[in-house]
This record gives sequence, C-alpha cells and structure tokens, in this order.
Amino acid sequence: MLISIDWLKDHLDDPDIVILDTRPKTMFLYGHISKSQSLSIEQVIQFDQYGANLVADEKKITELFSSLGIDDSKTVVLIGESMDPSAARIAWTFLYFGHEKICLLDANIFDLQKNGFDLKKGTFAAELTSFIPKINSGIRIESVLLQENLNNFVILDARTPQEFMGGHLPNSKLIPFTEGISYGGKLFQDKDFLENLFSQNHISKDKEIVCYCMHGHRASSLFLQLKIAGYTNIKLYDGSFVDWYGRRLPLE
Repeated sequence: MLISIDWLKDHLDDPDIVILDTRPKTMFLYGHISKSQSLSIEQVIQFDQYGANLVADEKKITELFSSLGIDDSKTVVLIGESMDPSAARIAWTFLYFGHEKICLLDANIFDLQKNGFDLKKGTFAAELTSFIPKINSGIRIESVLLQENLNNFVILDARTPQEFMGGHLPNSKLIPFTEGISYGGKLFQDKDFLENLFSQNHISKDKEIVCYCMHGHRASSLFLQLKIAGYTNIKLYDGSFVDWYGRRLPLE
C-alpha cells in the first residue's frame, strides 16, 4: 500500500497511474506535481443530522471517481501529509468502494521537491472513465450494529488523551493515531514499529477491530496503520464520536 518517491519517479509516465493530491484545494493550487489532480476530504464525505462525516453516497462517488479518470485498470496514488489524516480517509473510501489498486506515497509533498520534483500550478484534466463501485461493507460499521456488539469488538479510539478522558465509547481503548505516524519524512512508522505498538497494547490479530475518532479521519489513519502491521479484520466507524454522541448513546 505504501510506495516510495523512487517508485513514483519510475512510474510517473505510466498511463495507468492516477495521482491524487489530498491536501486542501488552496494548497494544491499553490503548487503540485505534474499529472496530479486535487481530491480533498470534503469531496468524499457527507454530513448526517448530527454533523458526522459519513462516507459519501454511491452515486456521488461514482461520478467523482469517473471524472478523475479512475476505473478498474488504474492504480491510484495518493499524496498527503503525515499529520493530516485526509489521505488515509480517502484511501479508506477507495477500499470501501472496492478499488484495491490504491497506494499512498510514503513521503510528504515537500520531500518531493527535495528529490527533483517541481511543484507546478497548471491543471491536468484526466480522460473521463466509468468507475464501477463494488461496496466492501465489511470495513465499515454503523452505530446500531456497534452498540449491539460492544463486547464483541476491540474498539480503538484514535483521538488525543484529553478527548478520551472527556468521554469515550464503552470498552474502548486509547491509541492516538499520532503514535503510528512518522516525523522523519514518511507518512507512517514501519511495520515492525506498528506491530510492536499494537502488541504492547494487547491488540490481537484474531479479534474484530473497530476504529473511531471524532469525525472518522484520524481513525482512518489508525485503520491503515493496523493494515500495515498485518491486521485484516478492521472496521471504520465513520460516524465516530460525533454520530455516537448525537444519538445520545452511552459513554464512559
């Protein structure tokens, strides 16, 4: 799922590669690498009555991904920043809609400049395709099912300790997403580090895991960290704390 700057250099002219910049649109317009297109977090979410950031509906995503030139033949490369979980939330969205050919550049955007990439201001228009969604419902969970099975899941809270102490889902365990990100020019810590992190927190690979945070963005980063560490049975509660609290469900 993670690719290097060298890999991106070698595949930059590959017609089956779609490069998406997940930073806010204003930052993208200020400068981005050639052949990249903007896909920001607000384009792949929709709000419920409580203000939760839920996954966007199938019709919207189908039209959006088709406009970006994405179909089954394309490998999507996401570019982001380690402290911004937007790339992770967008990656999860691709997985939810059944697009497995998804990679994250394991570097920050400005590391590209240090390695010979120029940031440009011109736009790149992809050829329109027909994206066909294949919903993977196994990686998403809603509040009703979660509430009915609180004791059957390992529930991980990706927020800060301060947020956790202010109230959290019953039986949940705090693992801030920041513990698994890198501060040395990459997006995430390596697999060995992440395996050790989750092992020390007694997270078994045999259990069903649910990740949540405030809006489902930081939890998406934790979701990917678990995948990198070799965990496979993971769900994202995209409604997260905002949805849970809005429904007046129990807290600890």
